[in-house]
Amino acid sequence: MTTYHMHIEVRGALKWPKSRLKGMFRNKETGKHLTPDEVRELLMDHLTEGHECIPCGPCDNFNHGKDGGCMGHNA
Repeated sequence: MTTYHMHIEVRGALKWPKSRLKGMFRNKETGKHLTPDEVRELLMDHLTEGHECIPCGPCDNFNHGKDGGCMGHNA
C-alpha cells in the first residue's frame, strides 16, 4: 500500500479570498497564525523558489513542480 500526502497549488491559493487564507499557516518560531497578507507573501516566496505546489504537512518525498506533489510512501 502506498500513502500520498495532500498538497496545495500555490497559484490557485493566491486567488483565494483573505477569509480562506486566515489561519492557513503558523509561524514556526512563535506558533502564531500568519495573517492573510503574510500567507500571500509566503506563497509568493514559494513561487520565487520555483515551487508550483507545496505539501500540506511534512513530506520527505515531494516534487514542487507544476505536476508535482507527494511521490508516495510505502506503508
